[in-house]
Parts: sequence; structure tokens; C-alpha cells
Amino acid sequence: MLSPFNLLLITSGFSIVMLFVLASLLRSGIAGIREWTTANILAAVALILYACRDVIPDLLSIDLANVLSGLAACILFLGFRRFFGLTTSRAPMAISLATLTLLILTFHYGYNSIAARTVIISAFFGVLCLAISITIFRHAWHAPSPYPYRFTATVAALFAIGHWSRSVVYWTGADHLTSTMQGSNWNLLFLSLGTLMLPIFTMGAIMMVHDRMMSKAIEDANHDFLTGAWSRRAFFEFATRELTRARRMQRSLSLLVFDVDHFKRINDTHGHAAGDRVLVEIVARAELEIRSMDYIARMGGEEFAVLLPEVDAAAAIAVAERLRIRLGTQTAADPATIAAVPYTVSVGVATHDGRETMAELMHRADMALYAAKSGGRNIVVSADVPETQPLTADV
Repeated sequence: MLSPFNLLLITSGFSIVMLFVLASLLRSGIAGIREWTTANILAAVALILYACRDVIPDLLSIDLANVLSGLAACILFLGFRRFFGLTTSRAPMAISLATLTLLILTFHYGYNSIAARTVIISAFFGVLCLAISITIFRHAWHAPSPYPYRFTATVAALFAIGHWSRSVVYWTGADHLTSTMQGSNWNLLFLSLGTLMLPIFTMGAIMMVHDRMMSKAIEDANHDFLTGAWSRRAFFEFATRELTRARRMQRSLSLLVFDVDHFKRINDTHGHAAGDRVLVEIVARAELEIRSMDYIARMGGEEFAVLLPEVDAAAAIAVAERLRIRLGTQTAADPATIAAVPYTVSVGVATHDGRETMAELMHRADMALYAAKSGGRNIVVSADVPETQPLTADV
């Protein structure tokens, strides 16, 4: 037969299992995990103390157990706040917990009423559950992978309703509660709700952590770690998709390939830190010249590519020339000496002819880049408009 004692022991076991799962995620460095782990430790202890009612002193099985449960709920809430990068003043939480403790002691030693204690602790849990739900709704309801967040937020809202319903039942006297271990239907129902709260919250938190870890892994795979530009692999995925769309809709598609002139000389003269700084600033400045729908990627070393959907050959040459001028008239700061590090770029341009593959388009852009290098560097060469080659540098 399912009894309150069995419920409490089973749930404490769940909390311990969830504790080990959370502990395995601590090394991820994701904010909130430490708080959720602490909350599970406190909850497991509180549940064991609840289960030992009439075996250990009331100070432990009633007062300490309720305070630890309240503290676990507060820390759980803090974990969700920190997961979303939100700060929370500890003062309101400390005042709330102190007030909860005072009320529990008052309705134990001043006026002994288990119903009053139940109303207070349930209302307290309900407020925190609602706060967790609102936090998730506000900051992750429209996340790219919304399921973990919507699940956890919805469950939190349902738990809030459940806890407040418990408060109403015992406030109105619909059920006469004489002990936490009482086997009445109402007590078993609400005890099941309360004991399942933390394990289910923790499961939702683990789902959210998993989603964030997956998102970070995808982000790291799709972006160059130094410059933040798209990675070569991600670029070709985008390019293949855009090329297919350009063919289907009979739209233009252009490709720029450029690299830093005499980059080895920059590294040899100023050091690799200065060279890295040049690459970072090139991407930052190039993004000012291209549209949000364009793609810039670091293809390797000092070579970059820019995909220009719906841009024809003439417009692509104009973009390339603006890009060359912007980059060629700027300098990067040497991280070691703060000295200016001048640099220029050479640009190759190719526009899709409506039939070629992405590899063929890239090859023509590469050939145009090689021509720009051979033609003196710091110039733009187009594979599609021979009469414009080379566009001589004007700086």
C-alpha cells in the first residue's frame, strides 16, 4: 500500500539519483547547475527528516525539514535565474526564508497547528513555482528548441496551482490534517504533488542544460573560434542551399574570396598575436560592408569568403571594391605594443552562371583571387567581367 512514508522515501531516492546526474554536468560550467545540485541535496535531507516523523525530535522532522524544503525551493529558483544570466538580490530571498521560519516556529510552539504550517509552506512553494514559470516564459518561450523550456515552465505553473490548491483545502478545513503521515486521500494527493516537484523540476533543468550544451556544440562547430565568422563546413552548407534556391528562382548569386596580403610578413614582424588581431578586425569590419543576409566565413588561415545572395556580377564587384577599400585603409592594433599594424586584402569575385556547382563557382573565385595576387595585390579581380580586371588600388 502506498503510504506517506513510502512516498517520501521513494522521492528522496529520486532526488539522490537526480543529484548524481546534475553532479556529472558540473564540469560543463553552465550557470545554475550548482544551485540545482545544492537544492537536491537539501531536498533529499528534508524528505528523509519528514519520513522520520515520530521517530526523531519534532525540531528535526517538522521545523528543520520545513526550513530545508523552503531553502531548497529558494535555491532552485536562484538556479533558474542564473541559468538565464539574471541576477537576484539575496536580501528578499533571505527575508522570505526568515519569515517562513518564524511562521513555522510560531505555528508549532506558539499555536500548534499542522494545518496552518501546511497552508504557509504550500503558499510559499506556490509563489516560487510561479516565479520559476514566469522566468522561463519570459526568457526562453521562443527559444530555437523550445520544448525543454515550455515543458519546465508549464510544469512549474501546474505545481503553483497544485500548491495553492493545497493551501485552500487546509485553510478552509476541507480535510482535517493531524499529521504529515496521515493516510487520507487529500494528504496522499498533495504529498505526491509536493514530493514529485523537485525531481520533475530537476528533469526539466537537465533537459534545458542538454539543449544549451547541444546549442553550444553546434555554435562552436559552425563558427570559427577566433574571428566568430562562419566555419568552412557551415559556409558550404549555406552556399549549397543558396545555390539551389538561386537556380530554382533564377536569381543571382555571387561569391567573394579574399585573403590578407603578405600575412606571413605580419606574423613575422609583429608576432602571431598581432596576426590574430588582424583576422578578428577584418571580420568585424567586413560585416559592416555586407548585409545581414550575406555569409562571411573563414576558409582557413588568412583566407575568407563572402556569399552574396541575389547580387549580380556588377554589384558584387562594387561590394568587393568597398570591402577592399575599407580594409585597406584601416590598421589593427598590435596587442603587445599597441602599434598600428597596416594590412591590405586581395579579392576574387565570381558570379554563378546558372549551371555550375558550388565547387566550380568556388574554383573560379579562387582563380580570380590568384590573379589579384599576381596582379600586384590590394586589388579586385572578377572572373566574370574581364574588362574590369584588375581594379587597381586607389590607396
